[in-house]
Amino acid sequence: MDVLRQRARRLAPADRRQQLLDCAILVFAERGLGRAGHADVARAAAVSVPAVFSYFRTRQALVQSVLEAVATYYEEMADRFHRPDRPASKALLEHAVAFATSVQSDAARARVLLEWSSAIRDEVWPLFLHFQEGMLRRCEETIRRGQASGDIGAGIDAGSSALMLVGATWMLMQMSFTDWPAERVQRYMLAQLRGAMGADALARALA
Repeated sequence: MDVLRQRARRLAPADRRQQLLDCAILVFAERGLGRAGHADVARAAAVSVPAVFSYFRTRQALVQSVLEAVATYYEEMADRFHRPDRPASKALLEHAVAFATSVQSDAARARVLLEWSSAIRDEVWPLFLHFQEGMLRRCEETIRRGQASGDIGAGIDAGSSALMLVGATWMLMQMSFTDWPAERVQRYMLAQLRGAMGADALARALA
């Protein structure tokens, strides 16, 4: 019997599920949301296919678990910056930088997210819209908080600016994955931030 499988059985159930989920994210990033399945995850984790089914009983459950894990990763990233004690302009800048550089720091999750953002299919699209609404809400609340403190101009349309920022993230990911020069990616990001929160607020964030 394969030594890896012998060792695999020693993991506690929660650890085993996390291991399988981590492998699933890598597999889905490589093969895509429409193609990856239990057998691919089993090969990547060096376990049997039934072992994967014991934790994710259907392909729908596997896909949903992967997408929920990716969403949680980016939600927790956002929450590190959109805190009440952070200046709003800096929160928006730092979040944008972290999001853009996630293509390098966690390419698998970034790849899954980018495909998810354009996968207009009934089984995954509502989940993406829910995720995106959360990102929009965080950005809009931060912009309004910045307006209340005087950090961001009162004339900014918070809702439209949040849409601008969140919409720009998908282009930032595309640019990074297609090897645009880092300087060009940075210029695009700063241009979007300048448009979303105003030149003065961006200058304060960069200071």
